[in-house]
Amino acid sequence: MSSRSPRGRALGPILVAGAGALWGTIGIAAKGAFRDGISPSDVALWRAGGAFVVLLAAALLARRDAFRIAPRDLPLFAGYGLIGVAVFMTVYLTAIRLSTVAAAAMLLYTAPAWVTVLARLFFHEPLSRRKAAAVLLTVTGSALVVRAYDPAALRLNLAGILAGLAAGLTYALYSILGKHALRRYDPFATVLFALGFGTGFLLLALRRWPALPSAATLPVVLYLILVPTVLAYLLYAGGLRMMEAGRASIVATVEPVVAAVLGFLLLGELLDGWQWVGGALILTGVVLSQWL
Repeated sequence: MSSRSPRGRALGPILVAGAGALWGTIGIAAKGAFRDGISPSDVALWRAGGAFVVLLAAALLARRDAFRIAPRDLPLFAGYGLIGVAVFMTVYLTAIRLSTVAAAAMLLYTAPAWVTVLARLFFHEPLSRRKAAAVLLTVTGSALVVRAYDPAALRLNLAGILAGLAAGLTYALYSILGKHALRRYDPFATVLFALGFGTGFLLLALRRWPALPSAATLPVVLYLILVPTVLAYLLYAGGLRMMEAGRASIVATVEPVVAAVLGFLLLGELLDGWQWVGGALILTGVVLSQWL
């Protein structure tokens, strides 16, 4: 379906919003896995590896055309899998473990600011006043979310803050690489190869199989594999194919909203007033940089 058709323009945002809402549930499920002693890297491997097995089985049964990848594009998928799956999943889950679900999700959406800065440094794209204002809003919002006004909080959770910012950077690169891959391949093939390479890199990094979940945690792990990974990745790839990456990043900001609400309702996690202001500034920066 063409992104220029009326149906494509309407369906793209719906698919991306659905993916964002499902991603917003990751923090709640991951916290359950962490309580069982499973590390963020193990959860990342379960997510990527389990989802890859599911899609590989589907491809073997009904989508063998998905394996038709040009050799020249393998480095693209390798980079996509390394940055957009292996590193991104690990640092984001680490941020969730070390911080609150809402704070981690809000730091994730520093991604558009990262894109603006990287484009200026490496592609010499002009830094307009609007973009500069968006970056300033995002940086200010991030400072409030991580409670930069409280030095004790910074010292106690520096690792969580750095992991959250790294998640924003890798999420930005994930969207950029994904958009490039989707110019040549459909969403199913793109997600299949990204997860395959991501799983391989995670196995190389860990040099072992992931820790086995207990019977009580197994449903949580299966949920993480099937819903916010298989389903959400396919929804996002499908939507991203129909719209600009920048617009997709705006629509996906439903994720931190869902994460914050679930964190409050199910985990009793509270953010103070300035942290909520910071989250609002980050989302405003996203909209300003990509939409207006």
